[in-house]
Amino acid sequence: MKILIASLLLTGAVMCVAQTLPLGTVTNASKVSCTTNFYPGSACTSVTVSCPNVADIQATYSYLGPKGSKVGVVVLVNGAEDLSPGGTHYVSAYLDYDIAVEQVEFATGWEATGEAPNLKNAACRVATLLSYMQEGTRLFPYGVHAGSAGAGAVGYAVAWYGFAPQVVEVTSGPSFSDIELGCEVPRPAHLLVLPTNGSSWTDLLNYNETNTEANMQAWTGDSTCAGTKFTSKTSDAAWKAMSIVSTGAQNNFPHTVISGWVCDNAINNSASQTYEWLEQITSPWTLTSMTGCTGAEDLDYATTPQGVTGVVAIPADLQVNLHF
Repeated sequence: MKILIASLLLTGAVMCVAQTLPLGTVTNASKVSCTTNFYPGSACTSVTVSCPNVADIQATYSYLGPKGSKVGVVVLVNGAEDLSPGGTHYVSAYLDYDIAVEQVEFATGWEATGEAPNLKNAACRVATLLSYMQEGTRLFPYGVHAGSAGAGAVGYAVAWYGFAPQVVEVTSGPSFSDIELGCEVPRPAHLLVLPTNGSSWTDLLNYNETNTEANMQAWTGDSTCAGTKFTSKTSDAAWKAMSIVSTGAQNNFPHTVISGWVCDNAINNSASQTYEWLEQITSPWTLTSMTGCTGAEDLDYATTPQGVTGVVAIPADLQVNLHF
């Protein structure tokens, strides 16, 4: 699934969360006409995002307020390279809860850094933009709903860049929790995923889809990722160092409620990568298994163990937790 949604601060205390890596800056903000990719009625802003060790990147984000009094804000960030806004199926549900909706798109893929590819460095772009957007709505609770690679960006943002929304909803990701296990050859053994809501199952750990393998090779700068050649200790160490789950990562989020949602069909490694991140978090979190997904990751209309679809269950969960 290709979605992300961002969370907000209520108090200054949230800003005290340790920040391991420095954020960049957002400049050149200007109002622009939204493309038809954004939800109808949204107002859009174009910005330039600058971060250390990577080139500047252009982004556009939207804002759409509810009909009633606003009780919070959620930002939806798409998966893959986030070249178009995602989460359209969820917008009406959030608006019905009187939660304002923001969507995000980048002019070029946020993961691609050109020289010296490094996903942890690239993730500064998303973390910087989300932090800037959250600061712009500081008077209201803020939530993020992110999927797949977008969830990967949010994982980096909270674990490495000090982003501290009130609620994080991650679906079919973070995709980059343990890149070493995803990339290494020979393939690692399958992982037992233990959801807090639903039955357990074994899920593969390696990136196993052609497009994903090619992207990971480009984004990590290592052509042996998920290939056929046995990988070296040097490659393993580099992949581990740029993973979300690696030495120095923040793993306790006392001011953020984190909920994960994953498909139980074991088609790719999105569930195992999600679990790899969640299981090392020492503050409370939940993980729901979804049955009946369309493909490997699209859980919009899949169902929870209680028979509730994703488009209903995830907005309801975020709405409840915005005021925890």
